[in-house]
Amino acid sequence: MTSGRYAVARAVLGDAAQARLASARMLVVGAGGIGCEVLKDLVLLGVGHLEIVRAALTQIDLDTIDLSNLNRQFLFQKQHIQKPKAEVAKASASAFNPGVEIVAHYGNVQAPEFGLAFYRQFDVVLSALDNLATRRYVNRMCVAANVPLVESGTAGFLGQVQPIRAGETECYDCTAHPTPTTFPVCTIRSTPSTPMHCIVWAKSWLFPQLFGEDDDAGDAELDEAARSGENAAEIENLRREAHQMRTLRAELMDTPAEAAQKIFDKVYDVDIRRLLTMDDMWERRRRPEPLTLGAARADHEAPAQTEVLKDRQSLSLADTAQLFLDSAQALAARAKTSAPLAFDKDDADALAFVTAASNLRAHVYHIPRQTQFETKQIAGNIIPAIATTNAIVSGMAVVQALHMFAARWDAMRIVSVARRTTRVFTTFPPAPPNAACGVCSDMYLGTDVDPAATTLGDILSVVRQPTEAGGLAYAEDAEISVADGARILYDLDLDDNLEKTLQELHVGAGSTLSVVDEDAQKVTVQLLLQAAPTKTPVVHWPGDTPQAVRARRPLPKAAEPESESDVEAVDAPKRTADAERDSSRKRRAPADSDAPAKRAHADAEPTAPSGSSEEAAIVLE
Repeated sequence: MTSGRYAVARAVLGDAAQARLASARMLVVGAGGIGCEVLKDLVLLGVGHLEIVRAALTQIDLDTIDLSNLNRQFLFQKQHIQKPKAEVAKASASAFNPGVEIVAHYGNVQAPEFGLAFYRQFDVVLSALDNLATRRYVNRMCVAANVPLVESGTAGFLGQVQPIRAGETECYDCTAHPTPTTFPVCTIRSTPSTPMHCIVWAKSWLFPQLFGEDDDAGDAELDEAARSGENAAEIENLRREAHQMRTLRAELMDTPAEAAQKIFDKVYDVDIRRLLTMDDMWERRRRPEPLTLGAARADHEAPAQTEVLKDRQSLSLADTAQLFLDSAQALAARAKTSAPLAFDKDDADALAFVTAASNLRAHVYHIPRQTQFETKQIAGNIIPAIATTNAIVSGMAVVQALHMFAARWDAMRIVSVARRTTRVFTTFPPAPPNAACGVCSDMYLGTDVDPAATTLGDILSVVRQPTEAGGLAYAEDAEISVADGARILYDLDLDDNLEKTLQELHVGAGSTLSVVDEDAQKVTVQLLLQAAPTKTPVVHWPGDTPQAVRARRPLPKAAEPESESDVEAVDAPKRTADAERDSSRKRRAPADSDAPAKRAHADAEPTAPSGSSEEAAIVLE
């Protein structure tokens, strides 16, 4: 090793603290674009023990390496395609510094083995995830385990790093984050109005109907739509269409060329003509125009551009129709000889089919068509990734982790990365916790139980026991409820479950029981259940010393006038000609202004108010 290998760590920590890095234990959750960079940086810094967890969320995405990963995830090479990311990342990173111990976990980050005890063994956790659900889970586990967390994310040229210390700073859930968009069934199936509607229809309905699992999942979706109050008549029509599609699916496996043409005419002509008979549906919408295969083939559009990359070319209507037929037949041949297919953005046949099917539907509904590149971005929920941004954000995340390891809490900063003409970085100290946060305002306690023997009544007994006996010290007459997620298992009006075991209530190791004070005097207590051979629940307190449940922090209240006499009506000031000109200039100012409204001046480091500033707190999902 060269003497300069650990120069950055020494500069941040000092010689003594840098030497202690050899015994540090850090966890990296995620082994994608940011995760690979973070892992490489930590290895080169000489962190003694590293563990990687790569979350496998669904059976479709098993977190293996895809060809599309190689342009920015530099621990992977072409020979690693289809191999688990965490395991390959471990092998590649170990070559940089064999003295670092790396443990790779390939599995679901929300599995019971990654519970409270798992997180408590680390000095710092670094989150490098790309979806809201697992980010929130990791945030919650770090708050529960009282382990510092560095949250990071990128989107194109934008990026952000957020250091989180339970009880001292905002956690990830202290501020709202946009949730994935969903659409009503009738909008997707009958009245699309955007390219996304058409792509979701092709990817999530037509593709699985023809090539996916041959089951009745679509019926369950329609049942839910009916319960939600969507158009009942249209839902019944959709049921009939689904049945007809199952018949065509069987034909597609036997006579793919003929069946593909029948499917084309059904979904773009017959079904559309049926919709046009429902006059009330089109009172305020532009009517779609049915399209037959013959009409599509006879369409004389301008030829596709040839001077751009193939996946960025706009196909003619005739070429789009042919692409639909060719890709449908190719997928049918695969589905007949192998397991049912699932959409994969990196599957050439699947992407071609979804591109063609969605663009034909867009043509019918007078919606702009998308290139294959654009379709891939939308269908794969892709936010453009830039390797340089990943590297910058990863470096900033590791710097925050070093501050945490050395307990230099005052040095922690939220870091925002954006393209501006005067500066790239905006930094400010983390805000204090949000009193209304439903995560970091709670109290978390690991609790040993035997799900097959421990009853809900046993849980309640521990809740009522005094702290000297290891209980939560709730009075016998205190109004409390016990819930498993959204399921209420016990309250004063519901005591039928007290004699049932946790197993009978479908509660097991890895579950969390919420003990809620209905009088809102105490914080909610989250009991994180851990399997143990004990009928009587055993609560593990921080420091092994039982303590009273904390009082709930009062929520800030908006100031109100003491009386009506304090309210004064004020006329709007008259605008002068100079003011009109100033206002016009402000409206014409570019979005990437050198002087954002929330910054005092260009060289000043902005201080975040209570709650992250809108400019710097980029929401990256």
